[in-house]
Amino acid sequence: MKDDWYSPKEIKFTRRQVLFLIKNLRTLQLGVWPTDFSHYIDQPIGKRTGKKRGYFETPVEYAAEIMIRLERAGLDGLILEAIECWEKSVASMAAYFRLQEWTIAKRRKQGLAFVSGWKRRDKH
Repeated sequence: MKDDWYSPKEIKFTRRQVLFLIKNLRTLQLGVWPTDFSHYIDQPIGKRTGKKRGYFETPVEYAAEIMIRLERAGLDGLILEAIECWEKSVASMAAYFRLQEWTIAKRRKQGLAFVSGWKRRDKH
């Protein structure tokens, strides 16, 4: 999968967009939307909306939403976050949890399915 970039207006919580948000979670938590270097924008994205909001509010809101969804996904969410955000390998996660690698891969996939989608789901 190629590295995709999405503006805040494009986010509909598809699986690819959720992966983009998780991979950039630390940047979003700092109040900065990840930069798309192919379409360089000189100012923070939030300042372009015309609304009287801080430029950091939109990235922080998306980070909070992703964190809530990951926590609600339970262990599957933790596995997804560790692999995508912390760059842990499936093999290392299997060693941590003393599970087979295919089980970790399956739980990652289940976590992504749970976290994706426009509506937030109840606990897993």
